[in-house]
Amino acid sequence: MFKRIRQFLEDVRGEFKRVQWPTRQATLKSTWVVLGFSIAIAIFLGAADLGLSEMMKIIISS
Repeated sequence: MFKRIRQFLEDVRGEFKRVQWPTRQATLKSTWVVLGFSIAIAIFLGAADLGLSEMMKIIISS
C-alpha cells in the first residue's frame, strides 16, 4: 500500500514538472478578465431582478 502511495506521489511530482505554468502577467490579465465578467454579470442579474420585481409589484397591485 505504501509503495503505491509513494509511486502516486512521484507521478504527481513528474506531472507538475511538465505543466507549463502561466506567467505572472498572464495570470493577472486573466484575473482581471474574470473579475470584469463577474461584475458585468452581477450588474445584469441585479438589474433583471429589480426589473422583474417591479413588474410583479405592478401585476399584483392591479
